[in-house]
Amino acid sequence: MLREKLAAIVLSLPLLVLFITSISYWVTYRKKEKEASSKQQIGYNMFYLTLVGIGYFSIWPIWLGGIVLLFLEQYGSGVSILMFHLPKTGFVQIAGLVILYTGSLLFAWSISYARKYLRPSTSGIHDDHELLQDGPLGIVRHPYYVSYVLILIGLSLALTSWLPLIFTFSVIAGMGPAARAEEVQLKELFGEEYEQYEKKVGRFFPKL
Repeated sequence: MLREKLAAIVLSLPLLVLFITSISYWVTYRKKEKEASSKQQIGYNMFYLTLVGIGYFSIWPIWLGGIVLLFLEQYGSGVSILMFHLPKTGFVQIAGLVILYTGSLLFAWSISYARKYLRPSTSGIHDDHELLQDGPLGIVRHPYYVSYVLILIGLSLALTSWLPLIFTFSVIAGMGPAARAEEVQLKELFGEEYEQYEKKVGRFFPKL
C-alpha cells in the first residue's frame, strides 16, 4: 500500500486543479447569467437527475475527507470498515490514481472548453447556446457525466474504499435518462445539425 502522506499529496494535485478551474468557470457563468435575456428549461425526470446530483456532490467530501485522513496518517484506522483488501493493493491504488487523473483532466478540460455554453442542469439553455462539437465534446457527447464516473471509480481504487462505488452506481443509474432529456432539448434547438453530431460522436463511449 502507498504511504499515506504520499497518497494524500498525489490525491491533492488534481483536486487543486479542479478547484481552480471550477472557480474560473463559475465567474464566467455568473457573468453570462446576468447578460442572458431568455432561456429554455430542460424536461428532466427529477428522480434521475437527483441520482446524478447525489453522485456528483458525494465526490468532494469523499475526496477531501480521504486526503485529510491520509495527511494525518489516520486513514487506515479511521475508515477501516469502509475499506476493501485486495492482493497487491499498491498496484490497485496506482490504477485508481490513473483513472482518477483521467477523469479529473476530462472534467477540467470540459468545463474550461465549454465555458459559457456549459449550464448547470437546472438552469436551462439560453437562446444563444452554441452546439460545440469538438474538444472533449468531439470524443463523447456528455463528457461531464463520464468524468464523474471515472473520478468516483478512481477514488474507490485509490482509497481502497467501496463507499465511492455506491455513488458511482447512482451516477450511472441517472445519467442515461438525464442525457436523453438534454438531447431532446438540443434536437429542438439544432435539429438536423444535432442529429448529424449524434451519428459522429457517442453518448458516453467514443465511436471508433
